[in-house]
Amino acid sequence: MKVANIRLVMGLVALPAILLQKSFIGIIIQATYVILLATSHGRRFKIIPNLILLFSVSSAHLLQPHGLHLFSIGRFPITAGALTLGAHKACTLIALLYLSHYMVTARPQFPGKLGKLISMQFYYFERITTTWQTITPKRPVIKAIDQVLLNVSGSSLESPPHPSKQAAREDHLVKDLISNGVHLVILWGLFLLGSLAILPVI
Repeated sequence: MKVANIRLVMGLVALPAILLQKSFIGIIIQATYVILLATSHGRRFKIIPNLILLFSVSSAHLLQPHGLHLFSIGRFPITAGALTLGAHKACTLIALLYLSHYMVTARPQFPGKLGKLISMQFYYFERITTTWQTITPKRPVIKAIDQVLLNVSGSSLESPPHPSKQAAREDHLVKDLISNGVHLVILWGLFLLGSLAILPVI
């Protein structure tokens, strides 16, 4: 297995542990862990978009009230069950989002022409998002987008990492396998703790 694909495989294997998590505490811990994992590999954590996602998903679930009645806004009941379910699903989405960020940090490579095309898409998506973060000011937007495209096209002479260049990183294979194995154990361990009701379901 190529070093560049280890994180991708790890993310795919960890995916069910997050999707099937029953414990609200468990999904919070999983989401926090995956966020730390992504940010430690160069991804940025933006609190405002995550808060918007948390608020919007939780609010949507209030349309189907159930559980303990907390209070009412006019005739609209606010229930603990609806809030908890909405927050659980929002945390699941956030965890999946940052898991996907982590999966592509090593620029995964796929065999064949289609695989090379997919790898290039990952590469240029990362280049665009990374370059956008360095552009200041970002207003007007059209001018900022033009600057991003110019910078990316200027650096396109540095083609995506060729498989031969990855050979230098093969010595990190064992280290990456062990570290990603630990990540899997932690995420699946949290899933089992939630499934066995050791962590509160709420």
